Amino acid sequence: MRIRPAAVAGYFYPGEASELARDLDLLLSQPTPVLPGVPKGLIVPHAGYLYSGAIAARAYLTLTEGDYRRVILLGPAHTKAVRGIALPEWSHYQTPLGRVALDTEALQALDGHHQAHFDDVAHAREHALEVQLPFIQVRLPDALLLPMVVGAIDARTLAECLSQLLTEQDLLLISSDMSHFLSEAEAEERDQHTIERILALKDDLLGEEACGAYPINGALRWAQSHGLSAHLIGRSNSARATGDHDRVVGYAAFAFC
Repeated sequence: MRIRPAAVAGYFYPGEASELARDLDLLLSQPTPVLPGVPKGLIVPHAGYLYSGAIAARAYLTLTEGDYRRVILLGPAHTKAVRGIALPEWSHYQTPLGRVALDTEALQALDGHHQAHFDDVAHAREHALEVQLPFIQVRLPDALLLPMVVGAIDARTLAECLSQLLTEQDLLLISSDMSHFLSEAEAEERDQHTIERILALKDDLLGEEACGAYPINGALRWAQSHGLSAHLIGRSNSARATGDHDRVVGYAAFAFC
């Protein structure tokens, strides 16, 4: 057993189990958003829970435990430059709530295909994936995890990878924030434009529009090919938590149904 320890517990989310559980319970106490069907995929923000936790929780509230056996989790590379798809060689991820088991057989089978390769360094301190884990542990406690850090890759290549991986009982989860460090007015304008393009399944987003542009573009191409629609679940920005209206990060959550 090889365990990837929590790297950002105590920073992006509480590091003590009881406090984390209380925070999640509070975040998940809001009304469940209404969607036209069972989500096949989600786009969820990955900032600290103080900033984007409520928007992330709205997305997770749309999930029902029995509908999924596995979560295919994609996020951008913040700590190491990555080309293609970086896969972890661990068997489990650790959070204050316990361990999450990885689909090690699927990871081994994916290595060497669709520009995927093992790279533990890309995963070791990557917060974009880790902040999603406590939500997954609460909402889908029995689901296996297939995590990927996604760098520069063509949307078509990633969409083909996802089409081969995803089954009816899998959830595609893309971890991404929106615009970064603009004034609040500029952030709201840019994010509105990005939201409209995501809803239209335009798979050519840029990094300044969403830090997870590469995985989002692949997911949008995948959604196109499977006749899915994108639905906005919620949006916000960091100024609402910090009061800083000059260096704002945008957040939004979407579902593919």
